[in-house]
Amino acid sequence: MSEVRWRLADFLEEHGITAYALGKAIGSTRMNTIYRIARRGQEPQRADFPTLALVLDGLTKILGKPVSLLDVLEYVPGTPPLAPGGNSSAKDSDNEPPGGGG
Repeated sequence: MSEVRWRLADFLEEHGITAYALGKAIGSTRMNTIYRIARRGQEPQRADFPTLALVLDGLTKILGKPVSLLDVLEYVPGTPPLAPGGNSSAKDSDNEPPGGGG
């Protein structure tokens, strides 16, 4: 199964920003939320859109340039589900070599 993960901890490290500085830039009383999102390996499994918008706004304010969703979230594709009957979604004929295979 595919998943979407926070990569805020990596982004902060890459740019030399602390979770504390981000919290101050947001001017938020949600400092615990910022620390939780920025804690590598313990990131929340869900994203709250208003919080995500605050994070992006805070990072944009600190860096002086726009920060996008792709900077703080990553999509990790999983393995595709099997077709009914346990076969992959590709047909057997798709796996034959050119010319019929035999």
